[in-house]
Amino acid sequence: PKRNWWTTELHGWAGGASTSAKDVDIFHRVSYADGFALDNIEMIPQERHVTTNYADVKFDEHGLPILDSWQDWYQLRQISSSSPVALLATFPLTLYFAIQHYGSVPVTVAKMLERPLRIHVVGIEKELNFVDLFREVGYLLPKESIQIDMTWIVREDMLPQNSKGGKSLSLQLTSNVTLTIVAGTYGESLDPDFDLNGSPDMIVGLNAGLYAYESWRHVVTYLYNHPNVTGVFTDYNEHSGLNCASLGGSKARKSLSMNPFRQPRAMPVYCMNLPQFSNGFVYIFNEQELE
Repeated sequence: PKRNWWTTELHGWAGGASTSAKDVDIFHRVSYADGFALDNIEMIPQERHVTTNYADVKFDEHGLPILDSWQDWYQLRQISSSSPVALLATFPLTLYFAIQHYGSVPVTVAKMLERPLRIHVVGIEKELNFVDLFREVGYLLPKESIQIDMTWIVREDMLPQNSKGGKSLSLQLTSNVTLTIVAGTYGESLDPDFDLNGSPDMIVGLNAGLYAYESWRHVVTYLYNHPNVTGVFTDYNEHSGLNCASLGGSKARKSLSMNPFRQPRAMPVYCMNLPQFSNGFVYIFNEQELE
């Protein structure tokens, strides 16, 4: 069967050399229709920017639609309620949620400096299979007033063989979102302030598990030394999320909450009797507040 965005979700991901990664090619662009591979066009969002002409949607001070549930997004993007796209859209929608709910200060600062908002997304793995799905972030943002420079950091062992054409790749995902994919280890082989298109305003880790890899230590240390940089992380279950959030101090620990854009499908759990979801829980390091 033709490869699509579901492949890595159905067959799992065990690093760049795994079976599910062998056909991943980040240099190949994919439309929503081909990526979601659903027969009914009403099952997928249209590839166009959201405007403020939606009576049932509220917008924040930066013009971002305020989305607090899958129902909000499905209605805004006019998707059939029976569509399964949320199973994949959890990744870009969680990123959007991080910007809209926790990025007001970073967005304000970027606007004042008349430059794009800089977001470093660390720990990218299977997201490489559906790079173009992250166009959704750009479609939800006001295309005239907010520009984003997003950098994905991928450890060398997580980079698929077909995608090893160089150290980095830059894409214009939408008119207001630029994506750069860089191979290396954050804070080790890659200096966050000099090697990744400028110092970050926000650092995001999806399904991070900060205790899972030694390399996360560099991310935690960077956030500790840069209290003006906001870190937003998700975890699979509450127990892991609480332990990882504690690395950011008591305020980060108290910030732990369920992510409204968690994958709406429980994952099988073999080692503990706790609910587990992809992007299930979210917590914040260095949450900023406007004075």
